[in-house]
Amino acid sequence: MKHNDDEDIEYVSKTELKREMQRFHALAEQLCSLPVASWEKIPGTETLHGALRESRRIKKADARRRHFQFMGKILQDEEHEAIQHALDMLNPSSEAFGRRSGQLEQWRTRLIDDNDAMKSFLDEYPNVDRQQLRNMVRNAQKEMHSEPPKPGTSYKKLFQMIKEIVPAE
Repeated sequence: MKHNDDEDIEYVSKTELKREMQRFHALAEQLCSLPVASWEKIPGTETLHGALRESRRIKKADARRRHFQFMGKILQDEEHEAIQHALDMLNPSSEAFGRRSGQLEQWRTRLIDDNDAMKSFLDEYPNVDRQQLRNMVRNAQKEMHSEPPKPGTSYKKLFQMIKEIVPAE
């Protein structure tokens, strides 16, 4: 048997293959436990989304286990890093979710406290409805500069608006 020195043959143990399949199985379980409305935020092929829809129909434990194994095989061909990132962004206890929330809260705080922040925000995200953003910021400033400072609906709506504008990493 001939081997070229240029070829890098990577040998993977059977144990490592099983661990990888267990990770895909766990990822499939996480995906199926999400609310149906969250599935559209998960990147993937139609095959994956069809398997997710099918998972809602399956109730028996053994059938669900086999279906998760099937989904694990589907996930091998998918961009599982992107899917895991999307799952992390939906999970409030994940580091990625916390990082994004912190970034959004920093923008909200800067927009309310600093008049120059509006310009930098509009420079970074030019497709924003400027008038609506200014109105939201002005209303949130009124709420926060009252005595005592009380975050109200405008403060929360500003956060939601920023969340829609700023893309997820």
